[in-house]
Order: sequence, then structure tokens, then C-alpha cells
Amino acid sequence: MPSPLLATFVQATALNAISNVLAQLIDQRNNKTPFILNTPALLQFLIYGIIIVPPNFYWQRFLEARYPGFPTRSEVSAAFSAQNLLSFFSPRSWLAFFSKAQTESLPSHKDKEKTPLWKPRERTGLRSFLMKFFFDQTVASVVNLVLFVVIINLLKGETVGRSWELVIEDFRPIMSARLKYRPVVSVLMYTVIPVDRRVVFGSACGVIWGVYLSLYAGV
Repeated sequence: MPSPLLATFVQATALNAISNVLAQLIDQRNNKTPFILNTPALLQFLIYGIIIVPPNFYWQRFLEARYPGFPTRSEVSAAFSAQNLLSFFSPRSWLAFFSKAQTESLPSHKDKEKTPLWKPRERTGLRSFLMKFFFDQTVASVVNLVLFVVIINLLKGETVGRSWELVIEDFRPIMSARLKYRPVVSVLMYTVIPVDRRVVFGSACGVIWGVYLSLYAGV
């Protein structure tokens, strides 16, 4: 039986190939030219996918190990209850929160000896989901975007300096496009998808995203 990483690797690579071929079909149809497979572009996109699958696989495992669990229905209902939503937008609640935090951060001389240096926080499924969602939209998004632009352009023969210039030029439009679909994928990944299936699930949901990236890279 293949390892989870190998299964993820094969499935994600196949989905990346499909997205690139679809992009070539769309591009050549828009240009009203007969379809001819652009093999170098396909290989470039496949190599890019091969490089990023392992780090994304282990990133998802790290997130799950650091913030384990799924949010329960009761946690979600409580978080979105009318009382909690009103408290969230209440200035008085925020003032009380910061006042309490300041008071707790200044223990008395007697309490200093009793106060532990590190107090573990209570971990809930909802908190774990929010942390995983946050890191997926920030750290993972930025790193994957930079890797895409740099790797694709290096494979095209550009220099490292020119590839970094293209990162700066292309960051805003690609990130803007990513934020239009990735939050929905992240919600599903961190609520119902097992950790070892998340990269494949993201690739499956990202076939259209792969088409966009291929077209952006000039297929």
C-alpha cells in the first residue's frame, strides 16, 4: 500500500497536468488556433507541482499537530449566537477585555512565585480551525505564491533577479485571485477533510486555479 505522501504526490500531479492541458485548450481556442500540446509548458507546470507537493503535505500535518481537531456544531452555534456577536462589536466588552488582560499581566509580588512561566491555553476545535484558517490564508498563501512565480520563471530560463522582480510585479493580482477561492477551500479542508487528503483536495478544488496559474504563466 503506497504511503500517504506518495498517494498525494501522484494524485496532485495528475490534477496539475489536467489543469495545464485545460489551460492550453482554453488559450488556443481563444486564439482560434488548432490544439497542439505545448509539452515544455506542461513539463514546467508538472515540475513546479512536484516541487511544492511535499512541503505542502508536511505543512498540513504540522498545522494539524499544532492545532488538532475540528470545530463542533455546538462551538460554531455558540460563536455565532446573537449574544456573542453583540459582545464582539461592543466597545465596552473590548475595554473590559484589555483591562482584564492588563491586570492579569501584572501579578502581585506574592503571586509571582506561584504564577507559572507558561500557562497552556485551552484548545478547542473552533480555535484550532481559526488558527489553521489564518495560517493558510497568510503564510501558506504568500509562500506558495512566491514559489510559483520563482520556480516557473526559473524553469523558463529567467535569472533569479528577474524572477524576484516578477514576484513583486505579480504578487498583487495573483494574491487577489487566490483570495477569491481559497477561503472556501480552507473552510472545507479544516472542517471535514482528513489531514492526509488535504493537499489532494486542494488540488482537486484548485483545477480551475491551476488553469488560471497556467494561463498566467503563459501555459
